[in-house]
Amino acid sequence: MDRMHLRRPPRNPRVDRARGNVTLEKLTIVVDAGTIVHPDGALAQVEGAALWGASLALHEGSEFVKGRVKDTNLDTYTPLRMGDVPEMDIEFVSSTEVPVGLGEPATTVVGPAIGNAVFAAAGVRLRHLPIRPDAVLRALKTTG
Repeated sequence: MDRMHLRRPPRNPRVDRARGNVTLEKLTIVVDAGTIVHPDGALAQVEGAALWGASLALHEGSEFVKGRVKDTNLDTYTPLRMGDVPEMDIEFVSSTEVPVGLGEPATTVVGPAIGNAVFAAAGVRLRHLPIRPDAVLRALKTTG
């Protein structure tokens, strides 16, 4: 079984209390995936999966209006952009165990870690993804 851990929560993201924007500054991830057969490929898999997780946590998400997807193009559907990519520190645990897949495990750990980092930075607990500015502002307003 593969194990994916954030060594520590993302460096407290910048939370703009006036606008509700959350800026992710750094992701540090430690991966136990057994024997790493192709280090460059493994790193690329984890980087891509972690960035997808960050995109899902902070940006992506659509809604349905009258039974149709609201966002049908990238002018309104906003995934993580190149300028939003944080510094990344990824390490692999040395192991002689059987290699395991790295397709998307890093995706699942990023969202909860960002939520915890927002709580550490701003004192508000957000439990729905994506963490959008309007949700941050509502949470800040209700907590004083």
